[in-house]
Amino acid sequence: MPESTRQPETTRQPETTRQQDTSRPPAVSPVRETLDGDRLCMQCLHPLLGRTIERDADTGLLFVRCGECGSPSALFEYPTATPWINRIKSVTASTLAALVIAAAIALAAATGGFSGASTSIAAQESGNALVAIYARTGPRPTAPADAADPQKNTRWGVVDEDWLASDAGQAAISASRRSWDALLPFALLQAIGLVVATPFAIFLGIGLLRHSVLRRAIWCALPAVVGSGIALAIHTVDAQYSGVAVGSTRAWSNAANAANLPFFAAVSLCVMVAYTALVAVVSPSIAAGVARTIFPPRDRRLVGWLWEWRGKPIPRD
Repeated sequence: MPESTRQPETTRQPETTRQQDTSRPPAVSPVRETLDGDRLCMQCLHPLLGRTIERDADTGLLFVRCGECGSPSALFEYPTATPWINRIKSVTASTLAALVIAAAIALAAATGGFSGASTSIAAQESGNALVAIYARTGPRPTAPADAADPQKNTRWGVVDEDWLASDAGQAAISASRRSWDALLPFALLQAIGLVVATPFAIFLGIGLLRHSVLRRAIWCALPAVVGSGIALAIHTVDAQYSGVAVGSTRAWSNAANAANLPFFAAVSLCVMVAYTALVAVVSPSIAAGVARTIFPPRDRRLVGWLWEWRGKPIPRD
């Protein structure tokens, strides 16, 4: 075959090869390394830590592909972000720790203050009810009674220890605790205390989100135990020993406080501890529900830790 006819055949073959190459997507050569920096996908803000680093064969540029949306992110766009993100993490962690400590102190103060106040008022009002029961059913005094104020009478001003220790006296103590004059202020102050303690309990529950449900409940109930326990112990000791000296007798008010205050103190402590533990358990779900209502599906990645720290997927509906 003549040489002039063979030459076009040798030049047409590279053209065919070149057309076939351009019809395929650019080749990608994987790099045997993973991303070891704090970077986010520019499309969906998904963390790229641990993704395989790839190199584009045509341009030689390094990039990682998002495992959430599949978008490529070039590594040269923000190579100096890691130091700043580490500083932000340190500041955020320190601030969160300080706020958690402050919330725990505030929770202890709120539960202790309202527990002590509600218990003290309930004990006083139940003491008045106890005196009224004694005035109706107790032994008659030797001196004339003051109908306006039975406690002014000499016999009724000093507690009748024998009657108080009898079955009738114990029944009167139980009845005085169920008096509406004692239960209403007790329940009202308890409700106000729970409302005041709720924001601090919710913040503690969110701050301790990485812990298990049981540990989170225990840690959040601990400030309530400490605050209420200290306040109630002080009031109980004061009720047991106030107005009592060596060789002296007790007044009805001191006897009523000593008999009824431990009961209301135990009820208040159980209510405060159970409520704060319950709020700590449900607070992450409350925060996630609020975030789901406020943020559209695309922006929920900004608070994705509310679901990811609990091992749940971020809702997209």
